Amino acid sequence: MPTLIRILLASILALVTCAAGAQPVEFRVAFEDKDSYDHTGAGSGVPEHPGVLVELVALIPQRVPNVRITFSRKPWARCLAELEVGAVDAIFSSSFKPERLKIGIYPMADGKADRRYRIDTKSYSLYKLRDTPLEWDGTTLSNVQQGIIAMRSYAIVDDLRKTGVAVTEVNSPDDAFRMLLAGRADGFAQLTDFGDLTLRRKSGLERIVKVPLPLATRDYYLQISHQFNDKYPDLPPRIWKALAEIRQAEGERLAAKYLKLYAD
Repeated sequence: MPTLIRILLASILALVTCAAGAQPVEFRVAFEDKDSYDHTGAGSGVPEHPGVLVELVALIPQRVPNVRITFSRKPWARCLAELEVGAVDAIFSSSFKPERLKIGIYPMADGKADRRYRIDTKSYSLYKLRDTPLEWDGTTLSNVQQGIIAMRSYAIVDDLRKTGVAVTEVNSPDDAFRMLLAGRADGFAQLTDFGDLTLRRKSGLERIVKVPLPLATRDYYLQISHQFNDKYPDLPPRIWKALAEIRQAEGERLAAKYLKLYAD
């Protein structure tokens, strides 16, 4: 059965289950409009094979049947801004940063994000021109002369700036790799899955290499708006619990599926 049809059926099942009881709650979920295994394609549309994390989230109504999910795709900075004002109810994938608590909530335990309820774990890597002297030993960046590029509003931006490194934010990986090739920066700090995928799929990037050691590793979450939590305080814990169960049950299968799709 095609993936998109399965997602629609999951939503219909939630509606049918709720028909005899309470009105289903619309849960508006936004995610980034960049191509990756997690959310395939680019732009505002949701394709037939929408990505690992989209499929995981789409299965939530099977375990929380009074929730009906609608998806939208936007630049990441807009996802964050719309979560803050309640224009969307949740976003993924949001790494935990204390300052982001003002725009939405995470599953928490002992004052920290509870990683049992993460949606994913990802690493960042540095990409650079093969013959540039930029180095990363796992602790310190060295030979930084022009600065580092990063995607706008990604969590790694603040991490780099706290070390004193100059960071230029861009709106697309293509812009970042063009700047690298033009010699306008020393490196590009990007989510490893995304960066590796771009190097494999784009021509003209043969001079760019990945620095071996990961720059950082982070857990990522489905972050929920304060407005949704205020209106439906019982739902966020149930949604996060369901998502953790789905990730454990379906994560490996879906990851293998999309690795094969992208390899083909």
